[in-house]
Amino acid sequence: MRQARELRETPPPPTASVSYKARAEGHVYFYLDRDDGGEPVPMRVDQVAVDLFRSGDGRTRQVIRGLRRQELLPIQDFRYYIDRLTAVQNGFGDRIAIGEGRDVRDVPHPLGSEGEGTYHYRIVDSLTVSAPTLPGPIKVYELEVHPRDEGVPALIGSVFVEADTGALVRMLFTFTPASYVDPRSDRITVRLEHALWEETLWLPYRQVVEVRREIPQLDLPVGSVIRATLEVTSYEFDPVMEPGFFRGPRVTMVPYGAADSTEFRAGLMDRMAEEGLSPVSMARIEAEVRRQARTRLVSGLPRLRVHADAVSSVLRANRAEGVHLGLGTSFAPRDRFRLVALAGYQSATGTLSGTLRGRLTTEDGLTTTTFDLYGRQLRDAGPRTAASGAVNTLSTLLRGVDYTDPYFASGIRLGVDREVGDGASITIGGRVEELSGATALWTRGPGSSADQRPLRPVGEGVFVGTDGALRYRWAGVPTWGAEAAAVATLGRWDGGGNLTLLARLDARFAARDLSRRVNLKAEAGRTWGALPQQMLFFVGGRGTLPGHGFRAFGGRRFVLATGEAAFALAPGWLTARLLAGAGAVGVTSDALRQDWGVTSTGGLRGYAGVGLSTLFDILRIDGAWGLPGGSFEVILSIDPRLRPYL
Repeated sequence: MRQARELRETPPPPTASVSYKARAEGHVYFYLDRDDGGEPVPMRVDQVAVDLFRSGDGRTRQVIRGLRRQELLPIQDFRYYIDRLTAVQNGFGDRIAIGEGRDVRDVPHPLGSEGEGTYHYRIVDSLTVSAPTLPGPIKVYELEVHPRDEGVPALIGSVFVEADTGALVRMLFTFTPASYVDPRSDRITVRLEHALWEETLWLPYRQVVEVRREIPQLDLPVGSVIRATLEVTSYEFDPVMEPGFFRGPRVTMVPYGAADSTEFRAGLMDRMAEEGLSPVSMARIEAEVRRQARTRLVSGLPRLRVHADAVSSVLRANRAEGVHLGLGTSFAPRDRFRLVALAGYQSATGTLSGTLRGRLTTEDGLTTTTFDLYGRQLRDAGPRTAASGAVNTLSTLLRGVDYTDPYFASGIRLGVDREVGDGASITIGGRVEELSGATALWTRGPGSSADQRPLRPVGEGVFVGTDGALRYRWAGVPTWGAEAAAVATLGRWDGGGNLTLLARLDARFAARDLSRRVNLKAEAGRTWGALPQQMLFFVGGRGTLPGHGFRAFGGRRFVLATGEAAFALAPGWLTARLLAGAGAVGVTSDALRQDWGVTSTGGLRGYAGVGLSTLFDILRIDGAWGLPGGSFEVILSIDPRLRPYL
């Protein structure tokens, strides 16, 4: 590290006499990020094209000659900090700042003059770079950097330096909480890479800066992320530049949309799937900077905050609970351990509900252990919920229509989730819980109790189960993605054993500009043994087979396939949709027919329909015809990507 610092400080350093011109291009993504690693929701995409210049005496200048953007959700317009759109040409100065100093400022550089007094260093790995164009192999050391005092502004991460010369090759780091200036900062990660030119020059190649923010006083299961990526190519050495060129502003830029598309080598949306933000990506794909830095991530948010799982965890209404009011708190005593406590009041019965949840993540970030202790937790019959909690609340209050078949569970659950390779994960868990039904039918709005669907009787007693799930994702490709999942539950109920198997396959296709999208989903399930009736399979109506009676079909086995195609007519404002699906349910017992009033489908039942969506596809209205023998049904809904937050 001393050798690397001396190389930076010795005048003139080897690269100081090198002048160049280079071209950089990148994207800035602004999106909603779920705590559980689920599918992100992109809100805005920007693209930038930059020319980089360096003089022989080390002066630099950057010219932003192309800027364009597209909003994917209705958000307030804002301006990015200039360093989201430009390149770091000197490996940062002695003091590191992010976001023009409004995110992070005054952090000592590990290779700067204050580095040795601020940090501990440790060699943790080495690698050898070989290429036919090089005179010989180049050895690079990875040095772990950790602050001597975590209570001061400092970085935590790795610095890669060439063994022979001390030249900076790569930096990968995050920051201590004391570094964050903005109180909304959860975490900031930076990856800075250099590439070898002319056999001896390590010059900027790629950088990723990711800033995640949350409301500091309120713990919601979502945060906003700005991820700025930039790649530098096409170096031209010793270019001829006009006299006085470097006396101009350090950064100049054109207005948004002033440059035509020829200024960009890639499309505005081309890299969204690679970044895990396209509709074809299925779920969050961890960027390399996050995978390597997650063992060092330290949140800058308060450790104790008010918590809510979703909008409907604060306020919801249904036939079983009446109006439910709830809120909670979260506490993170350690960086990888978190406790959440939730409490609620159910007006229909005047009873309380509650959950105590803990989550522990290993240092490598690959394994997460969770435990839940819960009382009167609201459940719904499956295999799919028909509407989000917020949409169902509006339907219940305004129309008197509740799209749930509710029951309650009280017990304890322990689960372990492990990532196993690229795109795969395994979950194993066990639970012991007491199941109970609603005691009264609560109604509100224009409907009366006579108009409401009756509360269906549920099995009551103690259920003991062990769950196992395997998921695999194919993603990171420009125009398609898929996810497969298999879930098995082995349980005991009413003195007998049972087994439930579920399988699911999702596939998505999209044009690079997202003007056309296709979503396909196939599901199948089978149960054996003694089970409470509410844990069997029910289809029909909204959520499964629209155009047929709501959950009019039920049994021990089911198969369901649905598809949707969307075509943007006026991007952001009007999208046309085509809908179709088919499914079947069988092995319906006489008791289920009598208690729930359901039948088997007697073969395949299907539907076909059309729809429109507006406001960036958030608000949707669909019309579907049930086939055969069904009716026409109108469905008002919200973009499914927003369902986890509602």
